[in-house]
Amino acid sequence: MSEPRRHHEPRRHHLVPQMHLKRFADLKRRIVMVSRDQKKRFPIDIRNACVQTDYYAVETDNGRTQEVEKRLSHIESKAAAAIENILSDKFPPSEEDRVAIAMFIGFQCVRGDESRQGYEQLVDMMTKKNVVKYLRKQEGREPTEEEIKTQWLLLSNPDATTIKQNQNASIKIMFELGPKFAEYMVHRRWTLVDHGEPCLLTSDTPVARRSKPTGPGDFVVHGYGTADQIWMPLSPRHSLVLDRKEGLEERVLHVGCKIGPELGAALNKLVAYNARRWIFHHPDTDPLRGITLPPVDPVFRIG
Repeated sequence: MSEPRRHHEPRRHHLVPQMHLKRFADLKRRIVMVSRDQKKRFPIDIRNACVQTDYYAVETDNGRTQEVEKRLSHIESKAAAAIENILSDKFPPSEEDRVAIAMFIGFQCVRGDESRQGYEQLVDMMTKKNVVKYLRKQEGREPTEEEIKTQWLLLSNPDATTIKQNQNASIKIMFELGPKFAEYMVHRRWTLVDHGEPCLLTSDTPVARRSKPTGPGDFVVHGYGTADQIWMPLSPRHSLVLDRKEGLEERVLHVGCKIGPELGAALNKLVAYNARRWIFHHPDTDPLRGITLPPVDPVFRIG
């Protein structure tokens, strides 16, 4: 008698969900995938775009589990139906659809490389600071030769070593922050922008923040809760704007084929600049034309 076939849990995890990428794909489910430095550009099936093995896997006492990927898939499924509704003239969204989309956006803010690298940078900085402080005080004892070497290395070249946060801890933070960010999104004023023609791209960090400068030399970094506006491309033709202003009418804004692409170009620059590794667009469009990106910045911000 043959052994029963084992159920294989999903290990290929999408940092950007297929339900988002498929709206930027052609009829064969292909998109163009462009590296952040724009040196690599190739068509790819959305099943294979922005995939990393065990990115959301959690280690437990009973071994590795893929429950996080399943929970994210549930959030994505509800949001996919809700986004289809608002793109099919059901806007403003129902309360149920509003919550589903807000939850999707909230988790998209914290599920990818930007957030994980931000956590790791913060852990790295704080750990090195504590090690140096600990060795200076010596806790009433002489440090070992290894501790002295470590101290010398950190003090002479803090960038020579990197201390990474445990993946379980990163995922725990993701599930703490995702619903909080979703709450920020729910209470904003929503506008669905129809750009008049396909002109938008997306990226591995598709949720963008935009705020007006408060004056000359404004260096304030606005988080998802304090930014004037949150923008997210939903398709090559549509974007969603979540505004902090009170009293705005929630509506579909048809900006037309003259202003729409111009507005889209500004959004494309923002989304492309925010990308950590990959930018995506429909094969029949070229929304990166004329956009030159500087090297990716350190994240070093949360919230």
